[in-house]
Amino acid sequence: MPAQLRLVAPPASTEDLVARARGGDADALEALARQELPRVERLLGRILGPRSDFEDLVQTVFLELIKSLPRYRGESRFSTFVGGITVRVARRALRPSAYEARRAEMPEGLLSPDQSPEGQARARVAMGRLHAALDRIAPKKRVAFTLWALAEMTPSEIGELVDANPNTVRARIFHARQELKALAQADPALREILEGRDG
Repeated sequence: MPAQLRLVAPPASTEDLVARARGGDADALEALARQELPRVERLLGRILGPRSDFEDLVQTVFLELIKSLPRYRGESRFSTFVGGITVRVARRALRPSAYEARRAEMPEGLLSPDQSPEGQARARVAMGRLHAALDRIAPKKRVAFTLWALAEMTPSEIGELVDANPNTVRARIFHARQELKALAQADPALREILEGRDG
């Protein structure tokens, strides 16, 4: 007797998952969350840096996604829609009272294990200085700069996430860079990071 063929359903498209999730399908919602989780974590991490409340913020993004799902009309990519929610959550987290109260030291896991102890110490100091400098920049400029510099997104892509035209995004990046360069005049480690990005 021939062996029975096991039929495997093709993976559902994002559009299909969104439609099912909007209809109350919990499995589709979970599949969407699994699909978008790495991107959400990357965006939050790049905008905010290391934080003790990082997991709470990731959960906040997905809670807001559930509330916002009925408003998604498919006019942009779903990842852009989720990215916009992520940026809004990050901006709220940048408010000084919430941000300063929950900021954590950089976890060891973010440093390359291949580096020597001295290299890891230098990287830790440099990242600490970069985040301290970014803390002094207004949230809209910080978000635009970090998405451009750390996530390597274009001004058009950033504009979609933050609901701003690309020229506004370019201006925010420019002003953030100018502010960081001014701060770097007194900080050689920060200057080295910025010159590496410009190069």
